[in-house]
Amino acid sequence: MLAIDETTLSLMLHPTARPPRDPKTGKPVERVEDRIEKLLADLDADNERMIVPTPDLCEFLVLAGKDGPAYLDKIREMKTLIIRPFDEMAAIELAAIEYESRGKGDKRGGSAAPWAKVKFDRQIVAIAKVNGATKLYSDDEDVIKFGAKAGIEVVSTWTLPLPLAKQQKMDFDATSASKDE
Repeated sequence: MLAIDETTLSLMLHPTARPPRDPKTGKPVERVEDRIEKLLADLDADNERMIVPTPDLCEFLVLAGKDGPAYLDKIREMKTLIIRPFDEMAAIELAAIEYESRGKGDKRGGSAAPWAKVKFDRQIVAIAKVNGATKLYSDDEDVIKFGAKAGIEVVSTWTLPLPLAKQQKMDFDATSASKDE
């Protein structure tokens, strides 16, 4: 089982969404559509499902505005996506996460974000963890940090591989260009 956050959900459902910035280059991630296309193809081939935590769903629907109901229908129709709530088990997990951080003298767990955002991001991680997610797709710095602390592998858009055919085309184009010089 996998989980995704709002940024990944946005890129999946709205391909022209603004790409995140690669922290190494400071520039927008290149070829985001190709990366997301490969991710979806791999998920489909593996018959894998992805949890959409309800805090992420909320965030996405707010951004979708008046188109929210249509996107919600699309999410419900996709066999790879499954919406999961912040329920009793997630609340217990979140309490354990916060208790541990407070015990270490840092209730925000190393985040400089406002407390409301920290709690929101931790909810996402708690929902993913109690639903058995082993991998979480996120570009949010705090979700990445909290997911890793919870023992969940976090994958960001800038680390997603390109489809092999498109990698080979890119390699061929680069080779051709260097021969022309």
